[in-house]
Amino acid sequence: MNVMGPQMARTVRNQKIDTRSARTKLTERREPYWTVLSTGCALGYRRGAKGGTWIARLRDDDGKQHYEAIGAADDALGADGFNAFSFQQAQERARGVFARKARELAGEFAPDDGPYTVAKALDAYFSERERRGSKGLAKDRAAANVRILPELCNIEIGKLTTKRLRDWHARLAAAPRLARVGRLTKSRNARAVDPGDGDAVRARRSTANRTLTILKAALNHAFHEGRVTSDESWRRVKPFRGVDAPVVRFLSEDECRRLVNSCEGVFRDLVRAALLTGCRYGELIRMRTSDF
Repeated sequence: MNVMGPQMARTVRNQKIDTRSARTKLTERREPYWTVLSTGCALGYRRGAKGGTWIARLRDDDGKQHYEAIGAADDALGADGFNAFSFQQAQERARGVFARKARELAGEFAPDDGPYTVAKALDAYFSERERRGSKGLAKDRAAANVRILPELCNIEIGKLTTKRLRDWHARLAAAPRLARVGRLTKSRNARAVDPGDGDAVRARRSTANRTLTILKAALNHAFHEGRVTSDESWRRVKPFRGVDAPVVRFLSEDECRRLVNSCEGVFRDLVRAALLTGCRYGELIRMRTSDF
């Protein structure tokens, strides 16, 4: 299997997908638009109703195809290697995926020489999970590609400090989320976190906590494998508390009156019935007078 490392590769051109303006002319479809980077290795761009994404595809020696999501394309956002990736950035990330996957298929590990970085720790952790048939692997790997590697990939795990990890965790919680888009809006925009929106802040902190869990699991795996002598730096980093579930809030009597008064006709009756019974919309519209 011939896989060229990122540092050895040249950027491949494809006029259909290498610029943002070119990608806007493509038809939405599930099958990605592929660009061959080297023998058996390809980078795909999938244009859908919710925006464009990059996908890596590797063909092994038996002809089996292996796919892995890289992240969002820079169709609307600037390419920062975190929230969105340019065509060139996606190629660099894809080549890293190919090299790692080729090692895994060959039953090999990353070379032991050189610093044992966060990227290597994640590779080893995900490889172990894949051997055990762990659920949610693809989702966690995609989260690591987008939220961990862009900032921490080249840092030697023995040199990680508690402050560095806390700062990363805080920035992750404050980072804008990619808003979903519909068929009428073809661009994908970043929605900044409003500090006054408690539920939005909670949701971003919850995402940061899930990502921290992935990173800690990878670092703990490295610690147990003897790759680092202490786990103290990341053990001190604590997740945000009370963010795993949205705050349940009930309308006050005054808010209920204002809601009913703002509605008209049969919809007003439906709203009143919901407030009085606590039934959901589907339950209410199925009700018949014979039920009473």
